[in-house]
Amino acid sequence: MKVAIIGAGASGLVAGVCESSHSDVTIYCADDKIGKKILVTGNGRCNLTNVSGFESAYNQDISKFLERYSYLDIISFFNNYGLEVHVDEEGRVYPLSNSAQSVVDVLENALKKANVKIVYEKVEDIKANGDFEVVTKTSVEKFDKVIVATGSEHEILDKLGVKYKPFTPSLMALKTKQKTLSLSGLRLSEVSATLVIGEKSYTQYGEVLFKDKGLSGICIFSLSAYLSRINNFNAKIYIDLLPKFSVENVVKMLSNRLKLNFDNLSEFMTGLFHKKINNYILKCLNYDTTMPINKLEQNEINNLAKIIKNMPFDIVGYYENNQVKSGGVALSDLKGSLEYKKIKNLYFVGEVVDVDGICGGYNLSWAFISAMIAGEK
Repeated sequence: MKVAIIGAGASGLVAGVCESSHSDVTIYCADDKIGKKILVTGNGRCNLTNVSGFESAYNQDISKFLERYSYLDIISFFNNYGLEVHVDEEGRVYPLSNSAQSVVDVLENALKKANVKIVYEKVEDIKANGDFEVVTKTSVEKFDKVIVATGSEHEILDKLGVKYKPFTPSLMALKTKQKTLSLSGLRLSEVSATLVIGEKSYTQYGEVLFKDKGLSGICIFSLSAYLSRINNFNAKIYIDLLPKFSVENVVKMLSNRLKLNFDNLSEFMTGLFHKKINNYILKCLNYDTTMPINKLEQNEINNLAKIIKNMPFDIVGYYENNQVKSGGVALSDLKGSLEYKKIKNLYFVGEVVDVDGICGGYNLSWAFISAMIAGEK
């Protein structure tokens, strides 16, 4: 069987390796090199998968696919082609080299050994008439099967007349109404961030990074996925600086600090958090930093505790630095094999399918798992 794979990203390359065991495979790459997007994943380290959290990581239930292939299969796949991996304390799986280039190198070697042909041209059209005609600027070639792995590029979907949910940027920094210039560049660890959309809320734990007019970091990237899925970027995020403490615990801690030898409110805050955060908290509450500590009343202590536990930010948009996109071909239009129900031997894998996850290797996991399924004999 002659198989064309449109796209040379994570899902396209793995699909090529899987198909090559029983088919004559050609991969079409619109870039000058394969795996370019892999190289920038996980800050250049390539978070291949995760050993936990799959049930709640995605925009929908994909358990029937996860029952066929798991993170263990992903690790085994790469191990079989020479990639050594390690797992960090949060369950994220990375190459032992901590370099995404190692992932691309391993896949490239596997494709070479399997004699997979790579055409470095953009596919301009696909004609489905029983078999398939794949059209580039310089060639027209026939295939028995086509696997579309074009990510959020939708031109091929339009050419084939395939319906899809519009693509929306996901996993990116968010813009805030509040001006955060005074906090710019500050990185907070072991905090929690809670996104509130109407009556629903979502919480992530870990790291938050402040920008001039916005929020970034793994927590924020993951929360942005929920906004992308509804294509509405007006919401609230509350940052909890002390997620292991209750409000009552914070009130008690602050009250005990009144016994220390502080002259004013600025000194009182010193030693709690980074001075940028201390100043921002006081500014939010309109507290005078020079206020004598003996003037601080109980209700003011309570307000300090509340904002430490729930620092509010109004989300008004996003930054153009997204890692993935939400949207794509609906799973309901695909068979369990990821074959399109309306066109025989046409398959969709990876980001082009309407499956997206939060940060932690879940999007690459779907890319690999869907590729393995579509590439089965």
